[in-house]
Amino acid sequence: MKQTLRVMCSLCCLGGVLPAAHGIMPMARAATCAQASPPGPTDDAGQGYKADDLWQACGTVWRAISVRAGAAVWQNVPEPGLPADAFGQHTLFAGGTVRMVSGYTGPALDVSLTSQGVPSTQTLNITASGQLDTTPLRQRDPGTYALVTRVYDQSGHGNHLLATPGKAVVHVGEVRVGDAEALSWGEANGPGGFVLPPTLNVDARSFFFGTTGAYASSNSGYAAYPVPLLLGQGGAGHEAKVYFGGYELDGFVHVADSASLDQRLDLVVTNSPASFSLWAHDGTYHVQSGNAQALGRSRITPPTLAGGYIGFNADGGPWFSQGRNTGLWTGLVLADHVSDPEAVVRFRAAAAAQGQYAPQLRTALVALGDSRTEGYLVADGQNWPRLAQANGQYQSYNLAVSGATTRHMLGMLPAAATIARHAGPRVAVVFGGYNDHLGPNGIGYDETLANLRHIVQGLHDLKYRVVLVAEAPTDPVLRGKVLAALATGDLHPDTVVDPFAAGLPLSNLGNTLYWNSDVTHPTVAGQAELARLLWPAIGAALAPGAAQGVSPDAPGAYQPVQGGPP
Repeated sequence: MKQTLRVMCSLCCLGGVLPAAHGIMPMARAATCAQASPPGPTDDAGQGYKADDLWQACGTVWRAISVRAGAAVWQNVPEPGLPADAFGQHTLFAGGTVRMVSGYTGPALDVSLTSQGVPSTQTLNITASGQLDTTPLRQRDPGTYALVTRVYDQSGHGNHLLATPGKAVVHVGEVRVGDAEALSWGEANGPGGFVLPPTLNVDARSFFFGTTGAYASSNSGYAAYPVPLLLGQGGAGHEAKVYFGGYELDGFVHVADSASLDQRLDLVVTNSPASFSLWAHDGTYHVQSGNAQALGRSRITPPTLAGGYIGFNADGGPWFSQGRNTGLWTGLVLADHVSDPEAVVRFRAAAAAQGQYAPQLRTALVALGDSRTEGYLVADGQNWPRLAQANGQYQSYNLAVSGATTRHMLGMLPAAATIARHAGPRVAVVFGGYNDHLGPNGIGYDETLANLRHIVQGLHDLKYRVVLVAEAPTDPVLRGKVLAALATGDLHPDTVVDPFAAGLPLSNLGNTLYWNSDVTHPTVAGQAELARLLWPAIGAALAPGAAQGVSPDAPGAYQPVQGGPP
């Protein structure tokens, strides 16, 4: 029987207006004071909360002490200070675009920029108010970037971070997370990051690394996986690192050291504003992203790790070094001799209070796809899933990978399952298949459609409401087959969005405002247009009372549309 489903071809943005496609792109605060409320006794295990979860509202943070059904106990966290305060004298480095150590005023960043055609290096300071002085950023020439060449250490140890030689790719002034400017990486930025001083020696058996801000993607970057942290030098056995996606592009957080060169953890990093941390202690890695946490084995041979890299993978040869970090960071902390788990809780609480994060949010968006969703050829993480966050508050996870086929997308379902275990109402957006038919991939159209069916069904089994994006006209054969499969019910998502329908801006591959010259990848403006057209379907699926994960055969599972798919 032919299934009916809702098709969205030309839609106005609901619930807000996306920012302009050019200039600074703010990420919405996870919650505003008008929307926030303190936790209560019914915010319990039945709602998905667990002991030690945090809840933030209007700068106040609570911690779950008990999540017993109907009798949850949330305890106010005493004034947590700032993120680096949690570790006191054990903080080896603290820096970023915000004040990370209480009372700090002074230099925050050195940036290379151009003003009136003249290049120069300027220092941006943390002022007495605790804010970053962005005056030099406002004076740069239009269309130019401010490249970060140094991140100053606010801890007083002098462990300043210098840009990786020849690879100064991190921008400031392009992205805000909440109210704060962010240090931003991205596909178009290229590979690069910062060098830790070789004189910085970290206790290999008890160290902490944490970031505040956000990540633009949860999975592997272009050509290689992104590496937020690599501690140590000298190759395998003398290093510890954390990275996303791994060799199989699976979307999970991975760690590596002398005990395991690739250890997958049961954690997917959120792309919404949140803290992220890796704490090695007593033979165990404790990794957290927002309220999600996972454990791994830690067995590092040398007693100390000297130097290393931030946001860059220096080992493994030139292929591996191509991994772009996906960080949109407001702050970084590195500490050692950290043995008190309460210090880690204080870091998380301080980060949530400072950034007004809402780790308690459980509604979730998961994006599965290829380069058009990951944001290939786009700078500073400005992919459509990130841009869509301007419209609502939820946990966002971008699992898309440049070059991914539908076989790779099937391999992302375990990550979607991990997210589902911790999520409330949830929606998955599926957009892929183009790479199946390129070069050596050799995947036929029949298998592409079969894989898409399995992906949609797998997500339904995980109680996701599924939005399928119609294929772009870059491959008119695939586009026709997908639309035909939708018309016959062979593909049966909950909602279809066709951003490429005739008359819409993205239907014209020759429109250079929205498409790069390869007529395959959207520009920043194209990514913003995708976000604008997709948001109504996402917002409707996440709205209170929306049916979640409806079985394709259930009555009323799909909303009919006159005429079926275009």
